[in-house]
Order: sequence, then structure tokens, then C-alpha cells
Amino acid sequence: VDVGVVHFTPLVGPQINQPFKLVEKVVRCMFSFRRKYCRRGAEILFPEAQRLQLTERMLCTADVDPTLRPGELSIPQFRALCDAYSQLCNENQNLFTYNFREELRQKKLLSKEITLTNTS
Repeated sequence: VDVGVVHFTPLVGPQINQPFKLVEKVVRCMFSFRRKYCRRGAEILFPEAQRLQLTERMLCTADVDPTLRPGELSIPQFRALCDAYSQLCNENQNLFTYNFREELRQKKLLSKEITLTNTS
């Protein structure tokens, strides 16, 4: 049996100086597609109508290679992504409250309604 002792020293301040909810949202979206390029995870942060434009802008502002996978991103790269997303959210207040799952749910409901209307 191998035994070891690990000692953790807490950081004085966070490595990403943004609100926790913003950081959590960016990281969660990025790792939602952990086997895909980080571009795919970043896309779901934005409404479909603006998705490609805002994703490209966020990745360019953060200076992050869109072909990296989320597990390959460093803490400074996540910091840059969070800062870029925060900047976009400051420009458009509704952006932070956007939830891609809600958009998918609305599409499915609309699709079911159309199907029911066509069959009746």
C-alpha cells in the first residue's frame, strides 16, 4: 500500500476575476462537448441568430485557437474566454440569461404543434 500526504494551500484570490456564475456557465458550456473543438462549446453560449458571429468574436478577443479541445485549454485561456464573454454580455444584457436548452425546448414544442396541426 502506497501512502502519501497532500497539502493544499488556498489561493488568496481567484485565478479568474469574474462572477462565479459567469465562469461556471462558460466552463460548463465548453465541457458540454469535451471531445469536440472548443468552438462548439462556445457556440451554445449564444442565441442561434447571432451564434457564428459572436462565437468568432469571443474566440478572437480571447485569442484562443478554436480547434483546441476543452481539456487542452489552460487557466489563462479560460480567463481570456470568460473576460471576452463578460465583455459581450456587457454590450448585450440579455446574453447572460440566454439558455440554449430553452431554445431547443421551444423548437421541439413548435415542431410538435406543427405536426399535430398537419395531422388533424
